[in-house]
Amino acid sequence: MAKVFGDFSLLFLFFLTASIVFTFSLAERSTYIVHMDKSFMPKAFRSHHNWYSSMVGSLGSIASGNNRRSSPSLLYSYDTVVHGFSAVVSPAELETLKRSPGFVLAYPDRNVTVDTTHTFEFLGLSPSMGLWPASGYGKDVIVGVIDSGVWPESESYKDDGMTQVPSRWKGKCEVGQEFNSSMCNLKLIGARYFNKGVTAANPGIKISMNSARDTEGHGTHTSSTVAGNYVKGATFFGYAEGTARGVAPRARIAMYKVLWDEGRYASDVLAGMDQAVADGVDVISISMGFDGVPIYEDPVAIASFGAMAKGIIVSSSAGNDGPALGTLHNGIPWILTVAAGTIDRTFAGTLVLGNGMTIIGWTMFPASAIVNSFPLIYNESLSACNSSKLLSKAPNGIILCKDIGSLRQQIDSITESNLLGAIFVSDYDEPFELGGMTCPGVVISSKDSPSVIKYAKTVREPVASIKFQQTIVGTKPAPATAFYTSRGPSPYNIGIAKPDVMAPGSLVLASWIPNGYAAQLGANVFLSSKFTMISGTSMACPHASGVAALLKAAHPEWSPAAIRSAIMTTADPYDNTFSPVRDNGRDFEPASPLAMGAGHINPNLAMNPGLVYDATPEDYVNLLCSMNLTEKQILVITRSSGQYNCSTPSHDLNYPSFFVSYSNKTETMVRNFHRTVTNVGNGPATYTVEVAAPKGSIVEVYPKKLVFGQTNEKQSYSVSVKYKRDEKGKVSFGSLVWVDGAGKYGVRSPIVISPTFFSLPMNCSAWLMLILHGNSESDNYIIYMDMSFMPKIYVDHHSWYLATVRSVLHSSSQARTTTTISPSSLSNSKLIYSYTHAIQGFSAHLSPSELETIKNSPGYVSSIRDLPVKPDTTHSSQFLGLAADSGAWPASNYGEDVIIGLIDTGVWPESQSFHDDGMTGIPSRWKGECEVGTQFNASMCNKKLIGARYFNKGLTAKNPNLTISINSTRDTEGHGTHTSSTAAGNYVEGASFFGYAPGTARGMAPRARVAMYKALWSEGAFMSDIIAAVDRAILDGVDVLSLSLGLDVTALHLDPIAIATFAAVEKGIFVSTSAGNEGPSDATLHNGTPWVITVAAGDMDRDYGGVITLGDQVQVKGTSLFPGNPSLSKTPMVFTDLCNDSMALNRLGNKIVVCEDTSNILGDQVDNVQAANVSGGIFITNNSDIESFIETQLPAIFVDPKNGEIIKDYIRKASGQPEAVMEFRQTIIGGNRPAPRVTSYSSRGPSPSCPAILKPDILAPGSLVLAAWPENSPTSFVGSKFLYSNFNLLSGTSMSCPHVAGMAALLRAAQPEWSPAAIRSAIMTTSYSTDNTNSPIGDLGDNQPATPLAVGAGHINPNKALDPGLVYDATTEDYTNLLCALNYTAKQIQTITRSSSTKCSSPSLDLNYPSFIFLLEGNTPAAQTAREFHRTVTNVGVGMSSYTASVTPMKGFKVSIEPEKLVFKERYEKLSYKLTLEGPTTKMSDTVAWGYLSWTDSAGKYQVRSPIVATTFPK
Repeated sequence: MAKVFGDFSLLFLFFLTASIVFTFSLAERSTYIVHMDKSFMPKAFRSHHNWYSSMVGSLGSIASGNNRRSSPSLLYSYDTVVHGFSAVVSPAELETLKRSPGFVLAYPDRNVTVDTTHTFEFLGLSPSMGLWPASGYGKDVIVGVIDSGVWPESESYKDDGMTQVPSRWKGKCEVGQEFNSSMCNLKLIGARYFNKGVTAANPGIKISMNSARDTEGHGTHTSSTVAGNYVKGATFFGYAEGTARGVAPRARIAMYKVLWDEGRYASDVLAGMDQAVADGVDVISISMGFDGVPIYEDPVAIASFGAMAKGIIVSSSAGNDGPALGTLHNGIPWILTVAAGTIDRTFAGTLVLGNGMTIIGWTMFPASAIVNSFPLIYNESLSACNSSKLLSKAPNGIILCKDIGSLRQQIDSITESNLLGAIFVSDYDEPFELGGMTCPGVVISSKDSPSVIKYAKTVREPVASIKFQQTIVGTKPAPATAFYTSRGPSPYNIGIAKPDVMAPGSLVLASWIPNGYAAQLGANVFLSSKFTMISGTSMACPHASGVAALLKAAHPEWSPAAIRSAIMTTADPYDNTFSPVRDNGRDFEPASPLAMGAGHINPNLAMNPGLVYDATPEDYVNLLCSMNLTEKQILVITRSSGQYNCSTPSHDLNYPSFFVSYSNKTETMVRNFHRTVTNVGNGPATYTVEVAAPKGSIVEVYPKKLVFGQTNEKQSYSVSVKYKRDEKGKVSFGSLVWVDGAGKYGVRSPIVISPTFFSLPMNCSAWLMLILHGNSESDNYIIYMDMSFMPKIYVDHHSWYLATVRSVLHSSSQARTTTTISPSSLSNSKLIYSYTHAIQGFSAHLSPSELETIKNSPGYVSSIRDLPVKPDTTHSSQFLGLAADSGAWPASNYGEDVIIGLIDTGVWPESQSFHDDGMTGIPSRWKGECEVGTQFNASMCNKKLIGARYFNKGLTAKNPNLTISINSTRDTEGHGTHTSSTAAGNYVEGASFFGYAPGTARGMAPRARVAMYKALWSEGAFMSDIIAAVDRAILDGVDVLSLSLGLDVTALHLDPIAIATFAAVEKGIFVSTSAGNEGPSDATLHNGTPWVITVAAGDMDRDYGGVITLGDQVQVKGTSLFPGNPSLSKTPMVFTDLCNDSMALNRLGNKIVVCEDTSNILGDQVDNVQAANVSGGIFITNNSDIESFIETQLPAIFVDPKNGEIIKDYIRKASGQPEAVMEFRQTIIGGNRPAPRVTSYSSRGPSPSCPAILKPDILAPGSLVLAAWPENSPTSFVGSKFLYSNFNLLSGTSMSCPHVAGMAALLRAAQPEWSPAAIRSAIMTTSYSTDNTNSPIGDLGDNQPATPLAVGAGHINPNKALDPGLVYDATTEDYTNLLCALNYTAKQIQTITRSSSTKCSSPSLDLNYPSFIFLLEGNTPAAQTAREFHRTVTNVGVGMSSYTASVTPMKGFKVSIEPEKLVFKERYEKLSYKLTLEGPTTKMSDTVAWGYLSWTDSAGKYQVRSPIVATTFPK
C-alpha cells in the first residue's frame, strides 16, 4: 500500500483522473457517510480528523486546479460511534475515495422518520420513493405549454441539473421583441409565438410585446407549475415560504405563446398546438377552452385529436364557471380534463385582544405590518363596513365589521378609508380559495365574533393587535372541490363523465413576471413579486400535466389513454380526514364525479395502477360516429377520409368511468357497458369486483372475477346499471373497484347517474356567427381541407391553400373594379396559417362572400369562425407554495446523577420541568457544554439541563441555501421537550392539559440529568447529523441514550442508529429506542437492533371524560378531551342517528347532536358534526379505540351503547324539548376497563432488519402521555382558535421510549455494575403479561390477546426490575457472532463494529437473549422441524438459589428444557440450559403461536419469564 503512495506515476494518474471526473460530475454533489479502517491511517497524521481532512482536501485541490468554483467539503469526522466521516462529494469523487487506503463503505445521507402519531401529511411526491425517483423526475420528457408566454429570466427556468436536450427535439427559440435565442437553455428548450390571428382580426393593432415573452404572468405561472426547476426561498410576501418546484422538475418546457393582451384567437391556438406536435413534445398542457361550440368546431378538440394520434397526451382545464352543473368546457373524450381543488394549507393572522384572548383568523395582507395595541372600534352604525365615506368619519383604530354577505366589498371600503385595520366576520370560503387582502385585516368566524364584541362592549378602552404572514399546513378537511371549478356533464352530450380528475388549483404558488401586478397594498400601492398565488383550473391543469410527464418518463410505452386511465383509477375520493371529498360550491356536501372526476390526483399510485383502460384513435372515431355527426364533421376532427370509417359506431367508449343520464320522461331504464382492461402489473393476477351502487340503482357486473396469466394480457367485462330518474333531479354516484387478490391494487371507476343538461346543437356555428357578428363584415375563419384533393401540381399543402385563397380573391377583384391591390398580394395577407399536424387546412381573414366561394373549392370540408379564448384563472393576486417536511423525533432518559442524552428536536429550557431545584452539583465526569445559538445562551443550562448541543451541517449541506429558522438547541416543535421531560423532568405542581390529568408532573427519573442533542429540525433531518449527535453524546459522557426515531426496512450495516448505538453499547451506554407507529400490521417495526431495547406503546388506566346531565337530572358519564370551556349550559338536543347528512346537520343550529355509530363510521360522524354549526355532540359507539377522536374542536362526549340507550330513551320520552348540560375536564383513574392494552398504531414485529431476534422487547405507556411543551407552540384547535399550554398530551412510541429510558436510568443508578444487556434483561424478564383484570394484555389493533410480536415480553414493571433474580447478559463479541451468522460481508460487519480484526470463527444466530423466536418454513405438520436454543443466565440475586423451569403450552408445538433445574451456589455464577422447540404438530390456525418459559426460584420470590414465538413470517 505504501508503494502506491510512493509511486509518482500512479499518483499523477490519480490526480489526472480526478480532474477529468470533476469536469463532468461536480454539479451532482451530495452528502455521503464514509466508513474507514483506522488501522490504515498513516503515521504522518496526528489524528483521524487530520487524515480525513487531507483525503477530502486532496479532492478540493484537484477542483481548484481546474478553476472550479466549488469544492468537496468535510462535514463531520467520526471517531467514537463510527470510524469515518461525512462529506459533500460527487459520485466520481466518491469513487476516488473508494480507492483510498482504509476505505470500508459509503452511502448517501438519508432522511429520518419521526415516531409520533400526531403528524398528518397532505398527498404529494417524495424524493425517496414513488413516482419522482421512478421517473427520474420526468427527465427528458418535453411538455409543450400553450399559453401567454414565458418570463425566461425566472429562476424556475434555470437549467441546473439538466442534461443535454434530447436529439429528437425539433423546436427552436424564436427571436422577438426583448427575447433572443440565448434565453432558452436546457430547461426552457423552445419558445415560439403566434399572433397572426390577432393582427388579422385587428389590422391596425400594434402588438405591445411581439415575442414569446410573457406580459400577463399566466404562462409563466402554469409552465413553472408543470416543470419548473428548484427555487429556494420562494414566497408570496412572507406567506408559503419554501422551495418552489414543478411537478416534473427534470422535464423540459417548450412555450407556445398564443394568448395576448391584444386578443386571443382560435387560429393562434391551433397554430401553437400544430407546431408543438411538429416540434416533438410529449405532453401538451393547455389551460384554456372554448365555451358554446360543438365538438367539431372546438379547436382544442380538433388539434388534440391529432396530438393524441401521435401518442401525445393533452391535459386541459375544466373552466371556472362553477358551481353550476353543465358548465364545463374541454369535455373532450381523448384528453384529460382537470378540475380544481383546495389543498391543506391556509394563511393566517393572529388577533390578540387587550385581555389576552388570541384568535387565529385568515389573512393574506402582503406586508410585515405592525398593528399593535390600537383602539378596537365596535359601532353598530359603522359595522356594515360597506361605505368608505362613512368609514372616513370613524375614529382611527381597528374596526370590527359584521357579516353582511359581501366580504370583498367590505375589504375594498376599508382599503379606501383611513382606518388602521379591520376585523371581518365571515364564514364564507371564497376568500380562502381566491385570496386578496388589500388592507391590514383579518377574517374571523361567526363563532369567534361574540367574544370580540363582548370584549369591545365591556372594556372602557378596548385595544387589539394583528400579526400577519403566518402559514398553517395540515388544515382539514382537504382537499375539497373549489367552488369556482366548472362542473360536468360535458355539453357535448358524449356519454362520458367529465371532468376526469381533480388537482390542486386554489392559491397555487408559482413563478410570476416581476414587472407585473402581484398584490395590492392599500388603495394605490401595487406590489410586484417573482412568485404569486392565484387560483383556477388553469392552476390545476399543469399539476396533472406534470404527473402525465412523470408517467410518460416512467412508462414510455403507455398510450395517452393508458396514462389518463392510470391517473383516474388511482385518484383518491377521500380527504385527509378519510371522509369523502367535499364540494365547497354545494354546501360542503360530498363532491360528485361531475365536480371532481374520479377523485384527487395521486401521483405515486398512478405509477403502478395494476390495470388500465386503453383506447385507440379508432375507438374515438367510433364514438364520434355514434353522435350523429356528418361525415365532413367527423373528417374535420380525424383529418382522414380513408383511415377511419363508421362501420362500427359505438357510444360505449372503453373509458375508466361510467355515465348514464335521465330526462323528465325517464321512468326506469337499463344501460349496459362493456369494458376491457389491460394487466400492467407484474405477472399473473386475479381481480375481484366491488361495487358501491349509486342511490336508487342496481349495478351488476359479469364476470365478477378477472384472471390474468401474464403482464399486458387483456380481459373484458360487462356492467349493467338499472336506474330511474330522481324526482328532484339530483345527481347520484357510486363506484366500481377491481381489487387484486394480494390487496395491492384497487382500480376504481366512478359511476354517475345524472339528469340531462343542455347540449350544444350540432349545427350552431351559423346562428352564433349571425347573432354575434352579422353577415357582412370580414372575419377570421378556420378552413378544414381534405388533402386527398390537392392537385399534383402543388409541391406542398401551403402552396395549395395559398392558391385557393388567391382564386377566391381573383374572382372577387373582378367584381370590385375600383381595387388597386392585386389578388396575389392580397392572398399573402389574407392567409393567416397553413396547418399540417394538428389539422389539415388553414386560417384566413375572409368576408362572408369569400367564405362562401371557399366552400365551393375542391377539397373543402368545413369552416368555423375564429373565436376568442377564455383562460382558466380567477383574477386574484395570490400564490401558494410547498413547505418542507419535518424530520425524525428522538427522546431522552433519566436517574439520580445518571445522565440521559436525547437525540431530538431540542428543548424549551424555560419549562418548569427543567428547573434544578433539589439537584446536586453536576458530576465531574461530564464533558458536555451548553452551546450558544439563536435565542439560546449558556445560562439556560443548569444542574438539571446540563448540556445542549445542535447539529445541522448535514441538513445545510443537503440544502446549501437553506436558512435555519432557529439555529440553536431551542425546540420549535415540542417533541424533544415532551420526551426529555417524560424521561427526567423535575417536579412541577399544578400541571394539567386544560384541566385534564391534573397533579404534579415529573419524569420517570426526576433526579437524573438531561443532555439534549438537537439533530431533528423542522427543515429536515439527516443521518449525518444524528450520527454526529450520538458521537458527541458518547464523548460527553452520557449513561443512557433515548432515541424516538428510526429508519424503516434498513439493513443493520446501513442503519445509522444501529451502527452508532453499537459503539454506545460497547462503552456501557444503555440505548432505548421506539418501535415505530406503523401498526397494526405485522413486520412494520424499526429499530429491531439486537443491542438496543425496542419499545412498543400501550395505553394506561387513566381516562378523560365528561358528564352529561339530561333534562330529567339523570347523569351519564362518557369520554372526552375537549380542551375548550369546562361546561356547556343547558342546550336542546336531538338524535340524528348516523349523522351522515351534512346539510341536515348544518340546519340544526344551536343544538347538541346525538349520533350513533352502528357502521364503524365514527371518524366521519365526528368530522360531520365538527363541520356543522351546532353547539355540541354526543357520540354513541362500541369502538374501543377512540383515542384519536376524543380531542374535539367542539364540546363532545363519547358514550358506550349502554349509556347511549339511556340518552336515546330520554329523547324519545321527553314531553317537551329534550335538553342536556355537558361538563368536561374529568379525569378517571382505574376505571372499569382493561389496562394496559397495546395501541393500534404501535409497530409490530418481526424485525425486518434482524428477524432472528424477537422484537419489540417491551411495552410501556405511550398513549396520551402528559409532559412539558413549548409555551409558544399551539397544542389544540377549538373553533378557529389555537390554544396554548405548558403541558401537552401526546401519543406514540416516541412517548413510550423515554419511559423505558428513565427506567433504565433508575436501574443504572441502583446497579451501576450492570451491562446494557443485563439492564434490558431485567426490564424484560420482570414485565407482566396480564392486565388489571388478570386477563392477557389485549391488542387494540384486532381486539384479541396481544402476541409478543406486539407486546414484547410484556409491560414494564420498574420495581421488580430492580431485583430480577437472573439476567441474560451479552457482550459485543456475542453481537458480532450474530452478525457473522447473518451472512454480512467483512466490510459490512466492520461498518458496524469499527474493527477489521473480526474473524467470524464462531458465528451464531443463537444470541443470549431473554426471548425466543422460531421462524418456520410452513404451518403444517409436513413442515415440522425442531430448533434448539442455548442460553446462559447469571444469578444477580443474593447468594445460593435454586430455579425450576415451567412452560406455558403452545398449541401445536412441543417445548422441552434441559436441565429443568438450575442450582446456583453463589451470586454472579453463570449456568446454561437448552430449550428445544418442535412443531408444528398440527396445522397452525394463525401465523403466530406463542407461550412463555419461566424460571421460578424455590422461595417463590423470583419469576424470570421469557416469551417464546413460532411464526410463519418469512425469514
